[in-house]
This record gives sequence, C-alpha cells and structure tokens, in this order.
Amino acid sequence: MPYPEIIDFAERFQTTLVGIVGFVGVIWTLHANARHSRNEHKRQLTARKESLRRILAAEFRNYADALKKNATVGSPDWETFSVGRMPRLLSEPMLADLGLLDLHEVDIVVNALISLDGLTHYLENLAEQSSETQFLIPSSAWEGFVEANATTAEALGYAIEVLELSGHV
Repeated sequence: MPYPEIIDFAERFQTTLVGIVGFVGVIWTLHANARHSRNEHKRQLTARKESLRRILAAEFRNYADALKKNATVGSPDWETFSVGRMPRLLSEPMLADLGLLDLHEVDIVVNALISLDGLTHYLENLAEQSSETQFLIPSSAWEGFVEANATTAEALGYAIEVLELSGHV
C-alpha cells in the first residue's frame, strides 16, 4: 500500500468525508434548482409581457381603426346620428398586469386608456340620449365628434407604435 496514512485517515473519518461530500452535493443541487427557477420565472414574465403588449396593441388598433372610420363617413344629413359605444373587452382585466411593462410603456398605455374613457365621457355629454350600446348625438355636434375621434385615435396610434417598437409586435 503506497499511502497507508491516507487510507488510515479515510477509514477514521469516513463518515465525516461522506457527510461533507453529501452536504456539498445538496448545496449544489439547491443552487442549480434556484437558478433554474429564476430563469423559468424570467421566461414566464417575458412571455406575459409580450402577450400583454400584443393584446393591447391589437385592441388599440381596432379602436383606432373604428375612430378613423367614424371621422371619414362625412357629416350627417339628418338631425341626429347614432354612434356605438366601444366596450373595452381586453384591457380592463389586464390593468393589474400593466406593471409588467416598461415605465414609458405604462405611461403611454394609461394615456391611451384615459383617452378612450375621455371619449366616452365626451360623447355622453354631447349625446341627446344614450344607452348601454350607443349614443344619439345631434348633427350640430359633428365637428366636436370628429375632433374627439381624431385626438383619441392619435393617442391610440402613439400607444400602438410604442408597444410595437418595444415588443416587436
């Protein structure tokens, strides 16, 4: 036996050496699992953020298209005209997730949402009558209606642009 001292040492401290190796293995495993969990969490947050960007951009794009179409119809020839309400289908439940977006995105998205709400309140003030689904607006308010549509469409367009640039929508 070439190294009797080493063999004697290993035999005397066999339990201690196995414990040290086992402890190092447990620490390494915990570290690897924690790293894997962090990476998985980051991947999930990135996916949620990208989904949120895409959904908001799609919703804003639909609203902006509708607002632009409203303005290009031409002034009505009758005393009143009817305008449908734009229900926010997707953005309402996602308000809690806005914190996932970058700060400049949050500012612009919130501004777009405020513009949509502002348009609804403006139309309520213009309307002679309103229901859950539409507004009945006098034709004398056409210019204000067109301007409100254009302003809101512009805010939505800016939000779409920022979301597309940030998330490559």
